[in-house]
Amino acid sequence: MKTWALLSFTACGISLLLSGCGGGSAPKPTVNPLAGNWLIAGPLPTYGFTAPGTGAFSLAMSFDVTDNNITASGYASGFCASNSTPPIYNDAFSFDSLTTGVIAADGSFTLQTPQNIPSYSLSMQGRVPEINTGQFAGTYAATFNSPIGPPCAGNSSGMFTATSLPLVSGVYSGTGNFQTLTNGVSTATPITMQINLQQGATVLDHITGLSKPSNIAIGGNIRVQGFPCFTSGTANTTQFGASEEPLSFIAGNIMRVNFMMDDGSTLGLFGALTDSTESHMSALFSVLPSEKCGGAGSYFFPPTDLTRQN
Repeated sequence: MKTWALLSFTACGISLLLSGCGGGSAPKPTVNPLAGNWLIAGPLPTYGFTAPGTGAFSLAMSFDVTDNNITASGYASGFCASNSTPPIYNDAFSFDSLTTGVIAADGSFTLQTPQNIPSYSLSMQGRVPEINTGQFAGTYAATFNSPIGPPCAGNSSGMFTATSLPLVSGVYSGTGNFQTLTNGVSTATPITMQINLQQGATVLDHITGLSKPSNIAIGGNIRVQGFPCFTSGTANTTQFGASEEPLSFIAGNIMRVNFMMDDGSTLGLFGALTDSTESHMSALFSVLPSEKCGGAGSYFFPPTDLTRQN
C-alpha cells in the first residue's frame, strides 16, 4: 500500500538515514493515491435482493497497494434478468480481495478476478490518480449470476470516472432492539451501541503468523448496553491466507466487522455506508453466542441506523 522513496545520503552517514541529519525524523512513506475507497459507477450500492429492480448498476471498491501490486475488494448492486415474475431483479454481490492487479511504469493499471469463480467476474483498466485529485478514469466489465432467489444473470460495462470516498474513521452510535422470547411472549429489549472504527488496521496472517498494515482492514472496538451477555469487544483482523480479506474489512461502502466480545461471543456487523461523507450507516448485527451466552445457534438484531459522532 505504500511506496518508499530514498532521496540521497550525505556525510551524515548511512546510519543516520533512519533519523536524518541534525536529529530530525525520517520522512514518512508516501501512500499511493490509488489506495482508499472509491465510488466507481452509479450511486452507492445497496445490499439485498429486491424485486422489481431499477436496472441501475452501482459499484464501489477499496484498494490496497503494496509497491506496484493492487489488492481490491468491492461491492456492487445491479439488475439481473430471469424467467420468473417479475422478470427484473436488483441483486447485490461482492468482489472480494482475490481481485488483484499490477500498476505499470506509466501509471496505468489492470484488475481481474480469478477465472475459476462462476458467480461473478470483474475486469478493470485505469490510471493511478494524481495526488489530491480525488478522481481517476477507466473502463470496467462485470458479469454476475445470482446465488439467491430465482436464477438470475446480469452484466454491465463501460467507462467511468471514480470519485474518492473517505477512509472510515470515527465513532458510530445508535439504538436498536433485541428480541427475546419467554414462555411464548416476545419482548423487545432496547440496545445502545457505540462503535469506534478505523480503516487501515494491522492484519495477522493466520498461516505465516506475520502482521502487516492493510488499507482494506477495519480495526476498532464496540460497547453495547442492554444486552444480557456482553458489554464490549474488539475487532478481529486475522487474515486467513495471503490473498483473502481479514475477518474485519471494507469493500467500497460495505463493511463486515467481527468483534470478539468479552464473554467469548462473536458479534458480527454488516454495515452499509449510505452517504458519500460516510456519516451514516445501515447496520445488521448477528451474534454467535458463547457457552456463557447460551452457546446454541446464532441470532440477529433487527437493522439499526448508526450515526458518526466525530
